[in-house]
Amino acid sequence: MTWLYSLPFVLLPLFAVGFVAGAAFLGVLGFRRGLFRRQGLLWAYFLLVGLVGGASQLLGPIEAVKVPWVGDQGPTRNLFSPETPWYLFSYDPIRRGEWRPDGFVRFYRREGLLGISSDLYYSVQQGTILTQSLYFRSDGDITLQLSFWTKRGRQIVPTRVVNVGGGLKRAYATYQISPGDEVVQGPDIVQIKGDWTYVDIGYAQLEPGSFPSAYQSGGLPDPTRTERFVWWFGTALLGLLVFYGASYLLTHVDRSRAALMITLGLVIHLGVGVWQHFSNEPRVAGLTANPNIFGASGVVLASLVWLLGGWRLALIALVAMTGTVWFSGSRAAFLGGACLGLAWLGGLPRAWKLAAATLVVLAIDLGLFLGGQERLGRFMTITDLNAVSTQSRLQIWQVAWQAFKEHPLTGIGANRFGLYYLEHRPPDALEPAAPHAHNLFLNLLAETGLLGMSAFLILWGAIVWTLIRLRAWKGLIFLGIAFLLNLFDYTFFSAEVYYPLWVGIAWAILQAEGNQSALVTSTPLNQTDPDKLER
Repeated sequence: MTWLYSLPFVLLPLFAVGFVAGAAFLGVLGFRRGLFRRQGLLWAYFLLVGLVGGASQLLGPIEAVKVPWVGDQGPTRNLFSPETPWYLFSYDPIRRGEWRPDGFVRFYRREGLLGISSDLYYSVQQGTILTQSLYFRSDGDITLQLSFWTKRGRQIVPTRVVNVGGGLKRAYATYQISPGDEVVQGPDIVQIKGDWTYVDIGYAQLEPGSFPSAYQSGGLPDPTRTERFVWWFGTALLGLLVFYGASYLLTHVDRSRAALMITLGLVIHLGVGVWQHFSNEPRVAGLTANPNIFGASGVVLASLVWLLGGWRLALIALVAMTGTVWFSGSRAAFLGGACLGLAWLGGLPRAWKLAAATLVVLAIDLGLFLGGQERLGRFMTITDLNAVSTQSRLQIWQVAWQAFKEHPLTGIGANRFGLYYLEHRPPDALEPAAPHAHNLFLNLLAETGLLGMSAFLILWGAIVWTLIRLRAWKGLIFLGIAFLLNLFDYTFFSAEVYYPLWVGIAWAILQAEGNQSALVTSTPLNQTDPDKLER
């Protein structure tokens, strides 16, 4: 029967949402049966996080991207990506535009200028009616035409211009996709005429339909206050239910079997990543949303196996984790994985430590021999303040701090940093778009303000105090690795990181409390070394 209870754990690396659904159901049952009494008032801290952090979302700002439009049609879907302005160039010859602080790109008039376009293209379906629009302003009289640049060439269509006030105008044109078009490259501006010195272009939109709607950044919806509250409160509630659901499961399952299932899922997930790597993807994402989450989830899951299954089974998980970190190219995951490796080495019997350290050195040499110098060089830039990637992080952190200073109590709203960055990035920004602040604490300050941050710190402060009080040192290391991953990235609330974290916290507390019902093993544990069995 314990094997049956252990099967859901294989879903943690492969389909975290599926595990969460089952664990949350068990959490509801456990809560109804009074399981929450075992951890005292811990449930109240979850509730505090949900309500106080949720209040910051209900009280936060609601302004959308600050570009005006006439008409009452709300924003629909923008096919242009947030990075579109970054790729605008004028021709001929080709020159990039000059960034402006308010999200526009400036182009100066010169001899030979034929038009303005972009390197980006988007797949389209035959028969679809699309409307392309953009905002522009100039220091003189200017006329222009919009073109739909497809595989059949430029399709120049009638362009309408609407004056929206403050010297700002919006141009738009509509086109029905014909056979052979297949893609649209753009935005594409041609036949620029008039008496002008410069023109600023920005906030381009490509959307289904025959009339432009209010601007929406591509791929970055602007959530309402209610949507933000639901996301924040729901995340806290699901964390609570998974915590209690995992506590229930771990009282009915052999912890080594649960760790074995997690390891099996992690190995399968690595296999998906390897397949993607040999499909010519330089950084792979596995079954996750992006490579950074792939790497971070590998570290958290391997840490969970180390916590549940002891050092022997953790060795297999560490090998799989090394693969996920390597193929993801995530520097934050590399740092977290290195710390887990040190913790694992520190817990080995003395006779094994030298052999394990030798294997680590040989593995690094093998990676370099197989052509991993470039990837290892990327990992090493995490300490190089002059590296481009490090400089871009510093720019993003400055924007996050600016967002917090503008709205110190409530922040700008959950999941809105990407929109804020598009409007407030510096003119010399190294990253055209940033969906988050690449730092857990700065992201929380920017999006939830002091209300959300204080509630978050109270909850996790209570967790840390509980682990210290129970002398659950491995649990503290596990938690520390999860936070370390999020000092230079923001993967904390990803399902593949957030929910395995709560499983680990649940086990650390159960084990430290000496809850023998959580240790369903056929052979009693060695009291001097919990990773060994009595003989």
